[in-house]
Amino acid sequence: MIEVVNLHVKYRWRQEPVIRDVHARFKDKHLILGPNGSGKTTLFRAIAGLTPISSGRIIIDGVNLDEIYGKPGVLAINLSEVYNVFHLNAYDHLRLFMDLTGGDFDLALKMLGDLGLSTDLLRKRKPWELSAGQQKAFSTVIALLSSARHILLDEPFEQLDPARKGKLIEHLREHKGVILLNTHETWLLSALKDWSTHLMFEGKLCGSMSAGELVEASLVVGDSADAMLRFTVSGKTYSLVRGEGGEPLSNLITLDRIYELTLS
Repeated sequence: MIEVVNLHVKYRWRQEPVIRDVHARFKDKHLILGPNGSGKTTLFRAIAGLTPISSGRIIIDGVNLDEIYGKPGVLAINLSEVYNVFHLNAYDHLRLFMDLTGGDFDLALKMLGDLGLSTDLLRKRKPWELSAGQQKAFSTVIALLSSARHILLDEPFEQLDPARKGKLIEHLREHKGVILLNTHETWLLSALKDWSTHLMFEGKLCGSMSAGELVEASLVVGDSADAMLRFTVSGKTYSLVRGEGGEPLSNLITLDRIYELTLS
């Protein structure tokens, strides 16, 4: 389990914190759904020890993060910067990281093939020579097969076509262990209905509830007495209510559209 306690993250050049007073416990399989710029990636970087925190605590399996930072088998993340460390082609990078983490190299090659990265392509190119979408798929497979107990996946469906998104969904469903996945794409709520879900806006987490509940939810402006969940975006309060009565959350396609609603 990953526990975040009273977490604040602030970059020196910003006056306002990027992550503000976040409290959460993540176990099993969990979605964080929010628009671009809401702080999702910064939260993941903080949990992985890649971004210093301003205050608060991050606890993994009951142990403070600073006591287990870099310890193998604890946590893996799909940020490309973690894996682009040697002057090797992508194939040899993959073999190296599977050897270091006890991962299944043959299964990794199969998963990458499912996501459009052939063995021939991996042999020809270095990781940073892959397209942005290919780099994300490459680092996602390494993270998933790293034998770590906790996996952080930052926008893993980025630039995948629908067929390959479906393949990745199958691999996520089969994975045993904790997965914390962030996205701005609401279609994932229907695909992963049994996953726990937080919403994230402007550096704050809201929730949690099941993705299946959110599929059936509608968004209304204001503080509704029947709200399942309330949150504030750009100074405007919104409520999620069951059934009809507002804009179905799944109709937004991506939560980036929430900012269009604040202007209306």
